[in-house]
Amino acid sequence: MASGLVENAAAPGAAAGTVAVLPAGPETNGGAGVPDAEAPDYFFGRRVAVIDIGSNSIRLVVFEGSARAPTPIFNEKVMCGLGRGMQSSGRLNPDGVARAQENLGRFVGAAAAMKVAGLSAFATAAVREAADGPAFIEALRRDPGLEVRVLSGEDEARLSAYGVMAGFPQAEGIVGDLGGGSLELVQVGGERVHDMATLPLGPLRLNEAMAQGERIGALVRKSLGDIDWLADAGGTTLYAVGGAWRSLARVHMAQHGRALRMIDGYRAGASEFADFARLLARQSDRALEQLPAISPRRIEAVRASAIVLRRLIRIAQPARIVFAARGVREGVLYEALDPAARRADPLLAGASAFGQRFCRFTGLGPALAGWTTGLFPGETRERTRLRRAACEIADTGWSDHPDYRNRHAWGRILTAPLMGLDHAGRAFLALAASARYSGGIQEDMERTARDTGLGEDDIRDARALGQALRLGYTIAAGRPEVLDGSRFERTETALALKVDAGGLHYFGEVIRKRLGDLAATLELEPELVVG
Repeated sequence: MASGLVENAAAPGAAAGTVAVLPAGPETNGGAGVPDAEAPDYFFGRRVAVIDIGSNSIRLVVFEGSARAPTPIFNEKVMCGLGRGMQSSGRLNPDGVARAQENLGRFVGAAAAMKVAGLSAFATAAVREAADGPAFIEALRRDPGLEVRVLSGEDEARLSAYGVMAGFPQAEGIVGDLGGGSLELVQVGGERVHDMATLPLGPLRLNEAMAQGERIGALVRKSLGDIDWLADAGGTTLYAVGGAWRSLARVHMAQHGRALRMIDGYRAGASEFADFARLLARQSDRALEQLPAISPRRIEAVRASAIVLRRLIRIAQPARIVFAARGVREGVLYEALDPAARRADPLLAGASAFGQRFCRFTGLGPALAGWTTGLFPGETRERTRLRRAACEIADTGWSDHPDYRNRHAWGRILTAPLMGLDHAGRAFLALAASARYSGGIQEDMERTARDTGLGEDDIRDARALGQALRLGYTIAAGRPEVLDGSRFERTETALALKVDAGGLHYFGEVIRKRLGDLAATLELEPELVVG
């Protein structure tokens, strides 16, 4: 069966409503259907769709934008429960099948209406293990004409890891993807996938086992205890993927009063979160229903998912847990990229696409990145990528009313669909975006930034970067080459902007004032030097 993206058009001679496989891509992408000539920005300016047929839910996501950092522009989920009752019956849930068939027809129609260039559909644990799984797939092929790839356990584990690596390219530790029917565990590091395992520990199965009188804690402990390489995760990171674990993260954020309630990149100490999961696992259904952060459809999965997560942390002993919003669906797109595209930084790719969409002057970002290089001597690699990203998105608030640009830029960047960021990185970029318009940062923004883990020096540097971008936009007047005539030079006491002879763009009251504001933030004396 074809495993890659498929065109939104019938193949010659095919029945109406069917979809045709795209030409195979380079060998390095596993035959996922991406043409050589289009890589690495195959998806740029085009829409692609992914249909995920899971054990608990089905979902359609439509992406567009940069191939390395695709942006979801449409996302629809239906809770079908295909795997409910399968532990005892060995077959898909009949009500779930009917519900899935109806809504998958809608998904195919919606994707066609949005004129997607490629469509990939896959099914996971429930369909691959049910006795009537093949009949279900064949029925979908006939109506609505959907070709579905049934993932093996190894496929699902690998693609889940790819989804995490797409958002966190330096991921090091264990990826755990908890679906309705199974738990996929993958060891990642050095931008590679290593050991993998698939375990029958999905909440649907565990809840059914519990209803039959089994002690699911002992079942989870035994299944995880058989994986010897989990011990290698000690002191690293556990990347938690899947809707059930995202529900736990939402409760944790609410309980701790987090200012930024975003799943992707949310992190916590692993030991502390294990204690929190233990507390959740002991709550009654009524108590869980009182928690505002949990969807009513997820309540039945909370207890089992908390038990699995707590035991996984206890056995693997990671130092921290990071929640990832991207998994198998994004892994399908990542798998389709050639190696060069995979190595690109998702933050910078996404920031570039974001800037091209929302900024006035395209092409100014790289010039600003070069121009601000000498501003922060000794900056870390992570801070360098944040600075470069800030340069790409520096003017996203230009179309707002001048009195509100700083506020709108702050909110837009804080919640932008950018990849490769934790919450502290988001706050840093948002602070810089605000200061780019106002020169300063409001108190509530600083409080939010501190809550994400930014320190006072980080907040000062974000303000300084925003002020530098404010100055740079004023000087450049939309022309990147204008910035070539100057550079920053920083000493222990002064911040000098050195200008080539004849650089008339660099003089004037506004320029001197904004240079002065920047120097004052860094507690330095401003100098404008010609020659």
